[in-house]
Amino acid sequence: MPGQTLYALILATLAGAAAPAYANQGGFSNTGGTASVASSVSITTDVAAPKGSLTMHCPITGAATCSGGSFKYFSSDGTEFINAIFVSGEFAESCSGGGRTRTCGYTFTGFIRGTFTLDGSAQAIEGTTHQSFELGQAATGRSSYNSAYTPFYYSDGEQILRSDDLQGRNQVAFGSIGDGVGQFYGSLGIALDASGRIYVADTYNCRIVRFNDMKGTDWVSYGGKCGPGKGEFRNPSGVAVNSAGEIYVLDGGNSRIVRLDDMKGSHWEAYGRAGTGKGQFAPYDESIALDASGRIYVADTRNQRVVRIDNIAGDNWIALTKSPPVAGAAQRSLASPIAVTVGSAGRIYIADNGGAEPAVVRVDNMTGANWTTVDVGAAPINGISIDPSGTLFVSGGGVRLVDEMSGVLSSSPPVAPLGPYYVFGATPLRTASPPPPAMSLSSRTLSFGNQRVGTKSASQTITITNFGGRSLAFSSIATKGEFVHKTNCPSDLIAGSACTVAVSFAPSAAGLADGTLVISDNSGNLGSIQIVKLTGTGTKR
Repeated sequence: MPGQTLYALILATLAGAAAPAYANQGGFSNTGGTASVASSVSITTDVAAPKGSLTMHCPITGAATCSGGSFKYFSSDGTEFINAIFVSGEFAESCSGGGRTRTCGYTFTGFIRGTFTLDGSAQAIEGTTHQSFELGQAATGRSSYNSAYTPFYYSDGEQILRSDDLQGRNQVAFGSIGDGVGQFYGSLGIALDASGRIYVADTYNCRIVRFNDMKGTDWVSYGGKCGPGKGEFRNPSGVAVNSAGEIYVLDGGNSRIVRLDDMKGSHWEAYGRAGTGKGQFAPYDESIALDASGRIYVADTRNQRVVRIDNIAGDNWIALTKSPPVAGAAQRSLASPIAVTVGSAGRIYIADNGGAEPAVVRVDNMTGANWTTVDVGAAPINGISIDPSGTLFVSGGGVRLVDEMSGVLSSSPPVAPLGPYYVFGATPLRTASPPPPAMSLSSRTLSFGNQRVGTKSASQTITITNFGGRSLAFSSIATKGEFVHKTNCPSDLIAGSACTVAVSFAPSAAGLADGTLVISDNSGNLGSIQIVKLTGTGTKR
């Protein structure tokens, strides 16, 4: 995002429950202890649930910034431990009063990266902390974290991309702009079925497409003619698939929902028309979602409401526009609800672009009960989805993750190759809890240039990182061709750690030499064999 560091760090201080064991996200509140700002922002404080102690030291690196140091949480029963560093941090001082009544306090927001360990098993995490304190006095705040391995699909309008995390690690792309096979034009909505097949609302091509993987295997499309008739769409912007494989399309340009049995259009049914009343939707709505019972939700943006119906017949229509009245509190209203999703517990999450800043709203049900809001930064939201652990994926301004309705992490520039606005339909892949081992390599090629026959070159290093939730096991690491290697990699690389392989070129004959570094492992993201291409040229001098 323009003007931002690697990650934007935004946190709303909320009360929260203890992190469930090995959830892919969690958080806790703290209060008490002492805090200081000198060569570092230093805080020692207590956590109530899970009961424990929290210490943080973020060395100051510039005016109101810090990084490095440590963030450590220990549970009192010894079962949980967070060991992390600050990737970045910001702090600000504010004062009030004058003379002897003058008081000054600080706010501190930091981004952390490290490991969360439960009963001796570690997983890599990323997270945020937000603290408020007066010097030498108690600190009050909240910290949130999620798994570092958070694979998701998204669209930039011209192609579909898959990334393993917010940094764009192992990112791959499929497709190009156009209206043929393997091409997209708009592609605002993405959904996955129970088999992991990818469905795309190919918006300006007026069609729905499905394919199996990021190679476009078994590509099939339905629609393609822009219009209001059966088998036609006009700017379809949202797509959802239920457990039976039925496909629901938000046909935004026709102000209707379409249901299909399959990608042949079997048992086509449509519901809705343009308008503001019951059974009506504003033109060009963008987001549709299903809950576990198969009920249908639409973010009816220009009508400033979220609508739920039981089925494609429109039974039990209900609209949510505002929070219920609460004594002593102002009612909250939806201003520009652009997207909606539903968590596994039935809570409803709404992306609202109205108000001072774009925000995510969480409610327990369609009455608006327990209305909770977290701002996600200045960039407008394009979409929202949720994974089984409850981590929210917000499209627009890159990809933003919302943890525990408090911590907000934003992606680095590799996610959004066309710019931070052009991110649509961010959709998480299903992963286990904790996630599997997730592997990244610092390079897929090494080139050694010229090397005299009978000698060995200086080594070049490949770094292997496990940013997953379980140990990465190596069955073998070997070089082929005129190359040799040394490694410090253990047989099992614990989550959140890295090791290296040093490769050298040792030609036995003159001429171009090709080889490989072959790594056999159990990574859950890249597969069982990784190959690094090696090249060099043997010379007689």
